[in-house]
Amino acid sequence: MAFNYQAVKEQFYPSWIELKKAVKKEENGIIRISVYGFVKQGARFFDDKYFGEKNDTAFKFNLPGFRSFCSLIGIRLDSLEMLSRQNLVSDILNDLITQQAIQDKLHNRELIVNEENNEIIGVVSPTYVGYSNLQLIQNIEELFYTPSLFPDKEKFIFQTGYSINTQLSLRFTMRNEMGVIKGKGGSGDDETNLGFQFRNSMVGDSSININFFLHRKICANGLIVPAGSVVNRIFHSGKKVSFEQRVKKAFDSITERIGQSGKMVEQLGSLEFRPDLLARMNCSKMIFDVIKCSKGEILNNFKIPGMPRKGNKKENIILREAAIINHIPDLFGREYSKRVFNSSYRDNASMFDFINIFTEYAKELMPKERIAVEERTGVLAAWLAKNKKKFNRMSEINYG
Repeated sequence: MAFNYQAVKEQFYPSWIELKKAVKKEENGIIRISVYGFVKQGARFFDDKYFGEKNDTAFKFNLPGFRSFCSLIGIRLDSLEMLSRQNLVSDILNDLITQQAIQDKLHNRELIVNEENNEIIGVVSPTYVGYSNLQLIQNIEELFYTPSLFPDKEKFIFQTGYSINTQLSLRFTMRNEMGVIKGKGGSGDDETNLGFQFRNSMVGDSSININFFLHRKICANGLIVPAGSVVNRIFHSGKKVSFEQRVKKAFDSITERIGQSGKMVEQLGSLEFRPDLLARMNCSKMIFDVIKCSKGEILNNFKIPGMPRKGNKKENIILREAAIINHIPDLFGREYSKRVFNSSYRDNASMFDFINIFTEYAKELMPKERIAVEERTGVLAAWLAKNKKKFNRMSEINYG
């Protein structure tokens, strides 16, 4: 059997008070232990489940913690998972950690341990700057309630929070972008709240990330749009003082750019949903990567003709890709998305409507995959908005 690690805990926090309570509890329960010192005291792997001493302190691993440890000592996790003989994984790991070359790697590395359940959740390097989730929310409160930045703090609203193995994602909105929906049934407001998503990890598996967060009220879903690597990533390294200064600088910079996300909403709302143009723009892979295996599911559920043997091969590929993209609303659209695409009162669906198919679908997923889908959708949305002029030019060409 392979090594037996614990499932990663995923938590959802609908209120700021509930979040702060959980983060304070987490702060008190997380400790750091020297890997090298632990091994020198006699820590070993046993029963393909524990790391420590049988009659004393022993810890379990969760998947991210075990993956980090395997990476540290230079062995692939997927290779260990192929082994079937009982205790073979423990024997191999014990052989490795007693070798001098491996012990040299263990110097100055620390295990991140959740004392509440004696679980190793990560391994960090000597340059890792500890920045807890409690520090993050305290700094957010300081930053957001600075009068010069946010004179009307009541409009700054906490939306949701997610925690995945201490990787905390926080979402706030602070500004409204008002669009208009027009059609045979008249016109109406299309309101989107603009804000930010903050992400921090206490176990070294992610830098601090600050990205734009868009919350479209028509279907109550979220979209994570990349703010640009120049301003939105702060690595857990360097001196503590300079690290906190970099956090503040990044936040100031991204705050100044909040208007970019509003402009993107406007651009996507003005682009008609055109599967044929999406296929011609060679963005099929980006689209089908948003929801894993989505292309295969569409092919299994709808009778889409295969490639004809005659004619322009490139054109035939485009037409088939367009036909597959055209079925995305049918298979992955949910209540509000389907209402848009099936309505006889709308002149057409927009690219913003198309983007919201994925984000509304994401609400059904567990936090880790939901965030991943929303972030991949954000990358697609940014790309579409960036190429708006090209879409407009191509829409004027008759490809018949």
